[in-house]
Amino acid sequence: MQRYAITEKAGRFVAGQNNTGVGTILTLTDKQAEHELRLGTLVPVDAEVADTAPQEAAQEAQAPAKAPTPPKGKKGAPAPAPAPAGEAGDASGDE
Repeated sequence: MQRYAITEKAGRFVAGQNNTGVGTILTLTDKQAEHELRLGTLVPVDAEVADTAPQEAAQEAQAPAKAPTPPKGKKGAPAPAPAPAGEAGDASGDE
């Protein structure tokens, strides 16, 4: 089993374990660490940070830019505002 350090990219859980903070050392099998290594949420302890920085920069440069996502909420356009009273098209019956 190898030792891996949690990075700042990690969420609440890392490899099925609670994230107790950046730099925390986890002892995992290669299979357990495989996905987290791809995500960048773990780094091998014996690997130097300087060695991984150029690789990460190259991957980010090659990744296609994502289009901004619309805000979450109700679907569709907002309902139109009601017309003020007394305007044309008003069904008040004043003719």
